[in-house]
Amino acid sequence: MLKRFGAKKDDLFDQDPIQTDVQQILAYLEELQRLRTLAHLQLHSDPPMCLGTRIESVNDQELTFSLSFPHQVPRMKAGEVVEFHFPLTGMRFQADITYLDRGRYMESVFRIPRAVHFADRRGSRRTRIGSRENASVAIFESLFDGVAASGRLLNLSMEGLCLRMERALQVQGGKRIAPSPTLFTVGQRLQIVRILNLPHLPTIECSGEVRSCVSSQDGPIRIGIHLDGLESRDSANLHRFMLRRLPTLGRAFPVKRRRGATEEAPEEEEAEEGSPEPLEDPLASLVMDEDDGAPLEQEGPPSEDRLIRLRRRSRRFLIIMPDDLDRSIFAATLQVGGYSCFFEARNLVQGLELSKKGSLDMIFLDQQIGPLTGLEVAQRLRKMGRLDGVPICLLMSEPDVRARLSAKAAGVSHIVSLPVDFDGELRELLDRTFGLIKQ
Repeated sequence: MLKRFGAKKDDLFDQDPIQTDVQQILAYLEELQRLRTLAHLQLHSDPPMCLGTRIESVNDQELTFSLSFPHQVPRMKAGEVVEFHFPLTGMRFQADITYLDRGRYMESVFRIPRAVHFADRRGSRRTRIGSRENASVAIFESLFDGVAASGRLLNLSMEGLCLRMERALQVQGGKRIAPSPTLFTVGQRLQIVRILNLPHLPTIECSGEVRSCVSSQDGPIRIGIHLDGLESRDSANLHRFMLRRLPTLGRAFPVKRRRGATEEAPEEEEAEEGSPEPLEDPLASLVMDEDDGAPLEQEGPPSEDRLIRLRRRSRRFLIIMPDDLDRSIFAATLQVGGYSCFFEARNLVQGLELSKKGSLDMIFLDQQIGPLTGLEVAQRLRKMGRLDGVPICLLMSEPDVRARLSAKAAGVSHIVSLPVDFDGELRELLDRTFGLIKQ
């Protein structure tokens, strides 16, 4: 019995993250069957596929799984390896297929006599993000071409996240396209992954890799992404955020808790209990050099190019745009130009709240923000916020003389034509406003 599960007698008392207790595995699967929990079936085909499935029956001899779309399953042979991922708890199983039964239409059943080859509980823990928190994710295949998508953040861990894709577009040209699970493939690299509106955290930006893309009939499209390239500051803030929210392991399912590296988090939380909360200002920490991580102030007299780069990185922008994807593209465009401090808002209320948290260097407004126009939002910002002397830049398509006069009367300092040309009009505007032109 133990051999069938890839476990040895001595391994049952091992302290590594490999789950080898046969009874615990079976109890876990029976509970998943009772709750009808969705699992991800990953096929090592060419290209790899990830499909949604549910457990139908569990016993000592076989596991039975059903699929909703049998026509999506490629031809498989006996002995092939498949993986089952359970997103609710992060547990993963691998098994060998020995028989595939295609039953009635819209139903397929996998029978796997060697129930579980091995089960691996990954060391990372994850937390669910509620819909009221309005946290979202924007992903870009590339900043200059390819496909971009955005949607609500469903769950988050230190290693990855899961999002529900709601909108998609072509980066070059901005043409809207219908969300589809075929837009992204398993193993595809993502140049930019932006996590927006996490409670008490600035925007987190890094690169990533698509690990799963699952959809059901007339249901949401869920994309699993592995995060990499996190900066040390973002990683520390995300770590504190996870410590405050993560549940206890094994609370929902009869899986035995194990002492190891994954249970050291509460001690770290107690050690940091007296430490201050992470600052809202993403530039509150010392600006570090990109090459060797040394403080810029400790390297002697900086050159003119270095001073310009430092001044760009210290500028603080407030971006008010209702669309998450448009806002992410605009912020990423500014970041390519050397700017790194952004406060992002969807509407006037969020913009007023963010404007009170610190001094701003410039505000960017979309031409239409919900029921209000950009000019109306600019007028209310001038009246209700403490923004005297802060330039407001309005993004507008085909501005004429009348529109420019109305914008000046509303307190708008600059107008930038849409689509935005960063290397031309916008770069010149920022350099002249902040005195970043070389002498």
